Amino acid sequence: MSRPDDPLWSPGAGGDAELQRLERLLRRYRHVPSAVPPPAARPALRRGRTRLPLRLAAAVAGIALLGAAAWLPWRLQWRADAPWPVVASGHGRAVMLAPGERLVTGDGEQARIEVARIGVIEVSPRTRLALVATGPGRHRVALEQGHIRARIWAPAGYFGVRHGAAETVDLGCEFDLWQAADGSGRLTVRSGWVAHEVGAEETLVPEGHTLAFDAGRAGVPLRGDAAPPFRVDVARLDAGLRAGRRDTALEHRIAAAARATDAHTLLALLTRHPSLADGPLYPRLAVLIGAPADDARHRAAWAAGGVHAINAWWDRIPRPPKQWWRNWRDALP
Repeated sequence: MSRPDDPLWSPGAGGDAELQRLERLLRRYRHVPSAVPPPAARPALRRGRTRLPLRLAAAVAGIALLGAAAWLPWRLQWRADAPWPVVASGHGRAVMLAPGERLVTGDGEQARIEVARIGVIEVSPRTRLALVATGPGRHRVALEQGHIRARIWAPAGYFGVRHGAAETVDLGCEFDLWQAADGSGRLTVRSGWVAHEVGAEETLVPEGHTLAFDAGRAGVPLRGDAAPPFRVDVARLDAGLRAGRRDTALEHRIAAAARATDAHTLLALLTRHPSLADGPLYPRLAVLIGAPADDARHRAAWAAGGVHAINAWWDRIPRPPKQWWRNWRDALP
């Protein structure tokens, strides 16, 4: 049975901010019942007359489904090497950016790039960006320096940004990417998930997290509101383990400070450095994601780098990579 305060059953409950926003947008389409005359004054209806609205509704629904079926493939298809429209601040008409060409914004100048039909890139001042390749199912740009914000509505892997030796691959999301001339920078995910790849190392970054990186490696994803001491400790632990040094005092400090919202940070640390599973981070993460902390067999398998053991806890993450086809708002400008 639904709770009395469920807005589905009690519209007066209001619901959360997102539900209220959708209700405001759809209010113009709501059904407003007209006054119904009393039974004695109600005109007689001929038999079969009520079938027409039902047939009409079915026809409209069928047309809508056919339209959606045609619209989706059209949106995802793109002719190989076709240029992208670009609108720069201060210019009234769009220019075209073709593969191999570079877009450079000066001081105070911004630009908006249409990524085929699957999204947009907002380019900040003092940014250099090149279109590397575009075609059916694959679109790639190179961020040489500066800042961009990408908003993409497409299956995972359709869009990616190369920056130095790394590549940031969209999994259906909105994200910001900063790149400095020396190869350092950071990635902040606003919606959905992003995969950051450098060499053979892949780091998954979810909504609300930031990943710092340099020319050769990536850090560990951290919540945007993570406390500075927690950030420093995580970075020090990761750097030490890469250099072959282990600091158990740091591990205990991180485990003690980790909040429920820091579960992904602990999961990323344990995935990158499986040997940490024999320390305090494993039981702390178990508590945060509701997994059994006393499963000695699973813990030993994780410490040995067992893929199945690690994946079992990744499957517990409450927000898996976003299903792009269900997040229709990302398709809107």
